[in-house]
Amino acid sequence: MKRVVLLIALLCVACGDKGADNPLAVERQGAVQWREGQTIVALGTSLTFGFGAGCKVFPFDRDCALSDSSYPATLASRLKLPVVNLGVPGATTRDGFLRMTEALTHDPALALVELGANDLFQGVLVADARANLVMIIDRFRRAGVAVALLSFSHPDMIDHTPPGHRLLDQKAEALAYHHMLGALADEFGLPIVEYIFEDIWWKEELMFDSVHPNGRGYLLMEGNVVRGLHGFLVANDLYSE
Repeated sequence: MKRVVLLIALLCVACGDKGADNPLAVERQGAVQWREGQTIVALGTSLTFGFGAGCKVFPFDRDCALSDSSYPATLASRLKLPVVNLGVPGATTRDGFLRMTEALTHDPALALVELGANDLFQGVLVADARANLVMIIDRFRRAGVAVALLSFSHPDMIDHTPPGHRLLDQKAEALAYHHMLGALADEFGLPIVEYIFEDIWWKEELMFDSVHPNGRGYLLMEGNVVRGLHGFLVANDLYSE
């Protein structure tokens, strides 16, 4: 939450003369400018899609009538605002960048970006994933869209990963992704949910498989998103308790 508080407190300061004197300074993110008919887009992986919850399993059952408990669906209900789920199983940061045109067709005021987990498992260098995320952030912000980041990894994740899990072979890389996302949030003045798996990973009763939550787990994930972005959402009149 410290980053969210700092974001709100430093908006005007970051746009002052000091930034104008430094051509390399990154412009800090301003407030969300919401217009009637706009949306929130959730750009991400299978964790945004909600794989493992309700009907979102393979093979797909067209007759399935279970409710959607992916975090975008439950967040839309909580905020009473349209949240477009652009989560794609297997998506990397590069895939996310290639979907920017589609994302912008939804006229978003805010983009929730959850990317990097598949980059990690596919061996994408942290520097390359960072470059893709910078392009995503820049494209959104040039279009007047505010951005928030969602981090999938955290030191606590390593501590609670069961023996034999493939993540244990990539501990250093997972931590590097966590630090990279936090550094990006600091650099661009973005709010961030520092760990979407908090109190979910790796509790068997909340997991569908080795990397995805089940329906109950996704409900908790949405709670983590709201807590992580609480100050930002309230300050921008997107949420009131």
